[in-house]
Amino acid sequence: MKAIYEEILALYKKKKIFYTMTSLSTQIGEKKLIGREQLKKMELKAGKKKLPFVFTEAEEKYFIESINDIPIIVIAGGGHVSCAIARLAEFLEFDTAVIDDRAEFVTQERFPHAKRYVEDVEAALQRDFGDNAYYVIVTKGHRDDFRALSAVLAKKYYRYAGMIGSRQKVGITMHKLEQEGYSKEVLAQVHAPIGVPIGAITPEEIAVSILAEIIEVKSAFIGDRSQNNVFAAMEKISAGQLKQNAALATIIDKHGSSPRGAGSKMLVTESGEVFGSIGGGAVEFAAQKKCAEIAVSKQAAVIEYDLGLQNTSDLGMICGGHVKVLFEAVC
Repeated sequence: MKAIYEEILALYKKKKIFYTMTSLSTQIGEKKLIGREQLKKMELKAGKKKLPFVFTEAEEKYFIESINDIPIIVIAGGGHVSCAIARLAEFLEFDTAVIDDRAEFVTQERFPHAKRYVEDVEAALQRDFGDNAYYVIVTKGHRDDFRALSAVLAKKYYRYAGMIGSRQKVGITMHKLEQEGYSKEVLAQVHAPIGVPIGAITPEEIAVSILAEIIEVKSAFIGDRSQNNVFAAMEKISAGQLKQNAALATIIDKHGSSPRGAGSKMLVTESGEVFGSIGGGAVEFAAQKKCAEIAVSKQAAVIEYDLGLQNTSDLGMICGGHVKVLFEAVC
C-alpha cells in the first residue's frame, strides 16, 4: 500500500478526525494531510463551505475532506431518557457512552451497547472522547447539569453540546457559566433546551428530538460518507490478507439528484472485489470497471458521470443530475 494510505489508515484507527487534501489539477491524486488551522484558512477563503468541498487556489483545484471514526454520543446521566437515546443512537450507527455515579443506572441490561462509566460526571468528562463527540447532558439534577456542561465547554474540540431542561433552568445555568467566565458566543453554541421542538413528551419522543438535532449538526459538518467497509479493506491490504492492487473511487462533487453525496467511497481490487459504495446502479458499475483499470495502470483520473436523460442509453439513469468521481490507486 502507498505510504500516504498507510498513514491515513493509522490515523483512522486512532479514531481522531483528520483532513486530507487531494490534487485535482496538475498532479491528479497527489494527496497530503492538512491540519485544522490550514483547513480553517481554506474554509474562510471558500466562504465556509461544508466538508467535503473542492477548493481552488492559484488556479489549482483540491478536494478537501475530513476522515474520521464513527461519531460518539456521550450521555451524561443514566435515566429513562438516556436509555431511549442510547437505543436510538445505536440504531443510527453512533457509538455511545453513558456516565452516571449510580451503578444501578449504568448496567449492561440498561445500556447493552454503550461504554459505561460509573463515575462522577465531571470527572468522567475529563476523558478524551475524541474530536467527533456529541455530548448530551441529561443528569439527575441542576448541579450535575452545570458541572457536566462546564466540563464539556472546557474541552478544546467537540461537535455538539446539548442540555435538557426548561428555559428557566437553562437560563439559570447559562447565567452561572457566564459568571464563570464563558463568553456569550460560546454559550450560544450550546443546544439548550436540547432537541428539535416537536412537542416531545415520552423518553422515546425526546430521544427522537435530540437525535434529529444531532443528525442536523453532523450533516452540516460532513457530507455523505460510508467509509467503514473501505477502511476495513485497506486494513486487509496493509496486513497482507488481501494481496491485490486496488483503486479508490470518491465522489468529489454532485449536482441534482443522485443516490450518494460528495465523500462517498468505493474501493475495488484489480480482480473486481468491491468494498463500500458510491450509489449503486449503472454509475457504480462503470466506476467499478474504471477502478479495476486504475488499480493496474496506477494513473489517477477525474471522471464526470451525467445522469441526465440525454445519457440514459449509456448509463440507464433518469436522475437528472451528475456526479464527479476521483479515481486513485491505493497500492
